[in-house]
Formats: sequence, structure tokens, C-alpha cells
Amino acid sequence: MKKLIFLTVFAVYVYTAYPTIAPRDSADLAVAVLTLSPAHPPGYPFYVLLGRLWLWLLPWGDAAYRLNLMSAAAGAGCVTVVFLILEASCGAWAAAAAALALAFSLPLWKFSLLCEMYSLHGLFLAAMILLAPGVSRDEGALPRRAALSALLLGLALVNHQAFILAVPGLAVLWQGALADKRNWRIFVRVCLPLFLLGLSVYAFLWLRAGPSRAWALLTRREYGTWQLSAGLSRPMSFDLAWGLLGSFWEQLWGALSPLALGLGILGCVELWRGRRRFCVGLAVLFATFGPAFFVMTRFDLGGWVARTVLESALVAPAVLVCVAAGFGLAWVGRRWRRAAWLLAAAMVGHALWRGAGPCYHRDDFCAFDYVKDLRRALPPGSIAAAGGDTALYASRYLDLTRPDGRSRRLVDYQDIGPGQSPRFALGLSLQNLARLGLTPAGGLTPAGLVQTLDPGLVGGDFWELSVLRRGYALRREESYARDVLLSYAFAHYLAGTLLDFRHDPRASWDFLMAAALDPEDYHIEFGAGR
Repeated sequence: MKKLIFLTVFAVYVYTAYPTIAPRDSADLAVAVLTLSPAHPPGYPFYVLLGRLWLWLLPWGDAAYRLNLMSAAAGAGCVTVVFLILEASCGAWAAAAAALALAFSLPLWKFSLLCEMYSLHGLFLAAMILLAPGVSRDEGALPRRAALSALLLGLALVNHQAFILAVPGLAVLWQGALADKRNWRIFVRVCLPLFLLGLSVYAFLWLRAGPSRAWALLTRREYGTWQLSAGLSRPMSFDLAWGLLGSFWEQLWGALSPLALGLGILGCVELWRGRRRFCVGLAVLFATFGPAFFVMTRFDLGGWVARTVLESALVAPAVLVCVAAGFGLAWVGRRWRRAAWLLAAAMVGHALWRGAGPCYHRDDFCAFDYVKDLRRALPPGSIAAAGGDTALYASRYLDLTRPDGRSRRLVDYQDIGPGQSPRFALGLSLQNLARLGLTPAGGLTPAGLVQTLDPGLVGGDFWELSVLRRGYALRREESYARDVLLSYAFAHYLAGTLLDFRHDPRASWDFLMAAALDPEDYHIEFGAGR
């Protein structure tokens, strides 16, 4: 059964996966794997090394697509491990239903389709629950399970720093073993060295980036030390915390089948009656990975970007809800077997129905096409000050895998030194453009997706040259595809602003396009002044 579940889920993930790079961080991780160098903070050395091994084992085709397949395999592995957690206690059919509900949940499905570490994050969590005492049938193998758990904990922390939130819940699950002094020799002599061995993968940062840069990566200095993103965070207040808690439950309700949530609550009640320590351990894991993490981000959720950044934070809560749902479904099955079959079918069917649309990216080339449009806008040999992860990361990926010999380069605007004045810019606010000495009064002119001080180098109407393909995700304005739409909308908005400074009547058309492409961000500016 477990092999069938893995192959079925993996096949669905492969069918719906991105055919190449995805928007945002995906291309940066692909570039890091190809160049064997740290990615954006905190560097993700485990993903980089595992990805390099994966590409060596699968040497044909687009590198980003092959890494997407690695995420698909990790996601399918997470689903299979959840099945193994539930099989012994709940029966094969209840375990399969809960595992498939997880497979087709929006968080795991979405992040199993692109170059990201989040499906591995879910796999590590599920594996460590499986290894905890009282879950596996092999109760005589405590030393082996403890040793493997220690190694996996070290690797999981290298894969994603947020896994530190699992420690309190795992401590509850291992409480009985930790309380027995006879096991301390195993923990000290075997588990601690293996944990440090897993954690030692961080040495990759020092070897490839040097001490100063490695420490900056590890502490996420670029995003505000030890913060998810300082630019999106606000000072803590009761209203902010309350809003984040509400957002967590709202997003979880939208990401999972309501039946899975209901059965998860029922499963927790059943576990409390018979397996209290396991129930408390799952509850602590859920609380730390879910509500506590959302509050710790201190994100201002007024903008859609902050909300979508938190989508990946739902992978771990989804795993835990579906584990609990398996026990709830088994409880129903012991009393009303036909009703349990109907609930199982409805839970899986609803998850599949809800996720099939947002998670279909088979024809999604939006990030790839966006960078091709940027290439069209920039003349040979040009250097552009750029903002936006998709532009910076995806352009590096195409320069590495599909060089066109025109020697264009995008530089993060924050890396532009004093006195340097680039002739091209893209994705920068008016304030950041002004800091670089690029202003409408100084001759800054729109040229499609870019702005330039040398309009004579860019010929023709660039908007007529757009190659952006309207795939299914782009038509639905899925959150990552919307990130690309925002880039086009922002370029239109800047074009309208620069033209309006010159009293050019064409500005109205650009403001209309910006409002049409991204009404949430641009309807106020358009309605107030145009």
C-alpha cells in the first residue's frame, strides 16, 4: 500500500509541477545548486548539497525542473511517512485517506512542485514523529530510533531554521525515554554526536562563503537578524497578534479540507483518552509551528505579499492536522464503518477538488517569460539596478543555463556603491530610484519593464514585444503568478509616473494598465489622481 501511495502522489506532483523555474526564490536555489554556493539567507546548505546529488543522479533536462522533481519526491515521501505513522493504529484505509488528504492539501501540494525546501521540511517532521516512542511497532529498537532522530534533527535544522520550533513537541514525545536515566548513555554517547554531525552541514557556508559572509547568512542579517523579514514586520501589539492568529486559522481553513480539520479535532479527543502523551506532543508541535510562528513573524498582513509569504508556514500544521485526522477517521470507522468510508472519500475528494486548480503549474512559464522580457528591454553590455527576487534570481538562472552572449547584468540595488549611477533600473520604488540619482528631472525615461537614462538605446514599443504566456496559474492569478503580474503592473505604474512628469497624455494608459493588472495596490493611486 505504501508504495502505491508514494507512486500515485509522486505521479500527480510530477504532472502538475512547474516546467522550469518558479517566481520568487526558486531560481536562486537552483543557481545555488548548480554553482554549489550558498543561496539567499540562511544559505540552505542541506538543500544545495542534496540538490547537487539529485542532479547528478538525474542528469538530463532543465535543471530547475529536475529540482522540482526532487521536491515532488520529498512531498510524496512525507505523505508516505504519514501513512506509516497511522497504519498500525488506525488501519490501512484510514491511514491512506488521511495521507491523501495531506497530499492534496494546498500547502504541501504547492510546495512540492518547485525548487524549495518546504516539502523536505514536512518530510523531516513526519519522519521524526514516526521515530518517536509509541508510534512504531518496533518498540525494541529505541536506541536506533533515538540515534536516527538525533541525526535527522540536525539535518532538519540545516534544511530550515524554523525546525527549532519542533524541539518542545519532540521533547514531549520522547519524555518517557528522556526520564529513564538508563537511556542517557545512549543520548550522550550516540545521539549527541549524530546531532552535531547533522548540524555540521552548516560548515558548507564557511567553506564556500568565508566566515563573515557565512555568519551573515546564518543569522539572516539581510532580512533583519533572526527575523523572517524585517521589511514586513511591525512592533508587537495585541491587535497585531490577534490579527495574526486570526489569519492563521483563516489560511488553515482555506488550505485544508474542513472535514480534515473536523476529524483532526475528533482525533485529538480520541488520542487524549488513550495516548495522552502523543496527543500533547502533536498539540505542542501544532501550536509552535502554527499560531506561535505566525505571531513571531509580526507581519503586517495589510498587503497580499505578507500573506502569501506565510503560505509555506502551513506545511507543518497541515501534516499534524492530517495525522490527527487519521485517528479521528479510525474512531468513526470503529462505530459507523459506512459513514467512515463516506467521510474518507469526501475528505480526499474535497482536498483534490480544492487544490487541483491552484496547484496546476504544468504550463506555468511566467517567471521564465518575465526574464525573457527583461532581456529584450536591456541592450547588450548594460547593467541594471534591480529590485525583486524574481527578476534578480531568475535572470541569474537564465544567464547560467541559457546565456545569449549579450553580457547584460542585473545588480541588486542595495549593492550599488556610492557615486555609482546605473543607466538602467527595474523594480525600484521612486524613493530607491532617487537614492541612486535616477529621477524624472534627471532624464529617467520608461522603456517597458525597465527605466533608463539612455532612451535612444531602446527602440520600438516594448510592450508589443511581451512574450508572457497566459498559463492556467496566471489566468487564475495564483499567488506566485501574481508576483509576476505585480512586476508588470509596477512597471506600468512607474511608466505612467515618469510620463506624467512630462505631461505626456500616454501616462493615462499606463496608469490604467497598472490598475487592471494589480487593482489591490493601484486602485487608490489611480482613483485619487488619474
